[in-house]
Amino acid sequence: MTANPPLPDQFPHGGGIEQAARHWRCNARDILDLSTGLHPAGAPDWLGDWLRDHADLAAHYPDHKGEPARSALAEALGVTSDSVLITAGAQATIETIFPAMGWRAMAIQTPCYNEPIRCALRSGCKVHSFAEETIPPEAEVLWLTSPDNPTGALHPLPSPMRHCVLDESYLPFNQRRALGMIPQLIRIGSLTKTFCIPGLRLGYVVAEPSVINRLRQFSPPWPAATCTLHLLPKLLPEADQRDRQIVRDRQRLQALLRGYSWKVRPSQASFLLARPTQKTPDFAAHRILIRAFPEWPQLAEWLRFGLPGTGSAWQRLEQALASQNSLGEDHG
Repeated sequence: MTANPPLPDQFPHGGGIEQAARHWRCNARDILDLSTGLHPAGAPDWLGDWLRDHADLAAHYPDHKGEPARSALAEALGVTSDSVLITAGAQATIETIFPAMGWRAMAIQTPCYNEPIRCALRSGCKVHSFAEETIPPEAEVLWLTSPDNPTGALHPLPSPMRHCVLDESYLPFNQRRALGMIPQLIRIGSLTKTFCIPGLRLGYVVAEPSVINRLRQFSPPWPAATCTLHLLPKLLPEADQRDRQIVRDRQRLQALLRGYSWKVRPSQASFLLARPTQKTPDFAAHRILIRAFPEWPQLAEWLRFGLPGTGSAWQRLEQALASQNSLGEDHG
């Protein structure tokens, strides 16, 4: 590996289920989407009833400071409310943090989640990439994603601490609570993955109040939808239970993939990065979306699997993996 890997010139994402449905000429409901890291349990069972019972919130503007979500999250994370900024997903912060902070150079390990690179370059911030297990280059800010996307590996904070952004969107909640407030660290988090509500857009920033005030100047006057702000306190008590399910299902997926001779990277996230040792199954024939990484040549043949959420989804994935063996026999 080189010490300064090249940056991508395209920035694809997982998901895209509607586009896949059009391409495959099927209903989106017929697609098993394993291309994201959303929680396999789906949204809470009670969410539909809650949204119906609180439909009147749609007629009210959101609180400009993000209440009651801000205070509830601050208490859960053990920080003061003036050090929390509620956002419309972590992406809302990634879009604005570079012009808000005025950074001119960022260091980031690659391969990685693409959006920090895209948004940095758009704002005129130079991006210094570095490969895994190499020393980060000097820059105004170090960008960490932990657990890493796409590998799922945990990354330690720099020691001694330097100006750093930590994207903790896949970090278990008990570990988020343990971090607290760390000077020079800007914590960015998504709540849509743990609670499987990407359509409701809910994220946050934890940082020193001076940084929060600076970011707020570049944020919309309303941080998230009113119903979302009132939903957060109801969601938080389920976080630990959902994290425990991630651990169980990740172990199950790891065993399944290795049972079909896939090479699997260790992960602490709600997905696994894996590579087949034989011919790659035709997942499209099974209407299964898997995340590939054409923008990163060093990840050629590696695929990222989200966690199936139902018994039938697990069975469907195993059928696709089993077809790999029959392909090998047909072409052996």
